[in-house]
Amino acid sequence: MKVSYDFRERTVFVAGAASGIGRAAALACAQAGAAVLASDVDVQGLASLAAASPAIRTLRADIGVPAEAAAAVEAARRLQGRVDAAIITSAIQRRMAIDAMQDALWQQHLDVNLSGVFYLLRALMPIMKAQRSGSILAFTSGLASAGWPGAAAYAATKAGIVGLVKSAAHELRPHGVRINAVSPGLVATPVFLASASREEVDGYDRALGVSQPEEVVPLLMHLISDGASTVSGNVVERRMIPRAVSP
Repeated sequence: MKVSYDFRERTVFVAGAASGIGRAAALACAQAGAAVLASDVDVQGLASLAAASPAIRTLRADIGVPAEAAAAVEAARRLQGRVDAAIITSAIQRRMAIDAMQDALWQQHLDVNLSGVFYLLRALMPIMKAQRSGSILAFTSGLASAGWPGAAAYAATKAGIVGLVKSAAHELRPHGVRINAVSPGLVATPVFLASASREEVDGYDRALGVSQPEEVVPLLMHLISDGASTVSGNVVERRMIPRAVSP
């Protein structure tokens, strides 16, 4: 069985689009015909994305700054006068023990991973409520419930995403707008590869397998499509199945 998507005359906003899952999602949505506004702080990554798909518009924006987050959403709206979907993948993870972490590093995680998502939602909601349609995806993590040594800041912000998304779903439901959180599992993104040790990555790969960003995209495409029109307020976990052990 094959699945295809027609996103023509639709606008998709992708935050954190310079690399990883965001980049893969932006390319897939553009290929499906959407007008895509891709934002990130990584200017070189955005330039590479634009070269790969000239149909994608790019904008350098730090979503942890309220005015820049609002400007990015407005830039997406100006493409076709609406925003039909938003995929918010922006995140940082700098591992450090709690008792060694300085205030600035803790605050940086909050600004990007949690407050940044809030700022984008605050800008997106009036647009989608007015058009009475739209789908938003934010990203949580298995670390939100499991934790990990040195990952307290990242895990705490990803747990916060769950509460933010579930509350937003209640507010958006009367307006025909959907929002979900995605827990993508182990994915070879720059955020994961830069934070985990080589031994940790190898161990995960042997036990479960580490996915490529493109492998997450089919789930995202479904969730922002009409095929998921009744799905909102959920944490959609892309759980990996342990690899079989040879006898």
